[in-house]
Amino acid sequence: MTDSLLTVRDLVVSYDGGPPAVSGYHVDLAPGTLTVILGRNGAGKTSTLRGITGFLAHESGSSRGTISVRGRVVKRPNPLRLSKLGVGLVSDRHKVFANMSVQDQLRLVTSRKPDVEEMYEFFPRLRERRAVRAGLLSGGERQMLATALVLLRKPSVLLVDELSLGLAPGMVRELMGHLRRLADERGLTILAADQAVHASLHVADQVQVVDSGSLVASGPLDSLDIDAVLDTYLGRHER
Repeated sequence: MTDSLLTVRDLVVSYDGGPPAVSGYHVDLAPGTLTVILGRNGAGKTSTLRGITGFLAHESGSSRGTISVRGRVVKRPNPLRLSKLGVGLVSDRHKVFANMSVQDQLRLVTSRKPDVEEMYEFFPRLRERRAVRAGLLSGGERQMLATALVLLRKPSVLLVDELSLGLAPGMVRELMGHLRRLADERGLTILAADQAVHASLHVADQVQVVDSGSLVASGPLDSLDIDAVLDTYLGRHER
């Protein structure tokens, strides 16, 4: 796929020398598109994103495969190397500083007032809560702050892991709407792994389904038999 910003081929992820947690994963991410990886808990979604970014060493994990950014193969991928190539990660373990205000944390990343204002315009809740310490924010507000901190680094590709984790359905839909806007209004290319099936399907261009570490369905949303996917791999539970 010649216009792919991020290409992954034959990704395999293992932990502690055990059997693969992810096997043979592949994806092409075109500019300005939103791709979602869906699967049950433990299906391999988070391991897939950590394998792409090389964010595995502290977990006795390893990965192999080919990761390319704008057609350039990235040797020994790691979060810092990918960040320099324009790939940002909002991890399910992304931490904000509980004792620092929203505004102070944004200013840690950039001293440019227009950039901070841009984040407030995109996430109005953060403007309202800018003087509040992050430890007092709601779970959804912390996710907005974590995403804003990554966006301030000006990525062209955004990887998002379990945005919906522990959040109420209404907040999940709001955050998924923000991802859709990032793709449409900012031209950001997004790969999001999540369990929030229906909220994800509502905003996705491309859908991938993983089960037991294998990619079992992949393609544009309108090319898949969503009812069959729901019944076979995901169930019909709305989060």
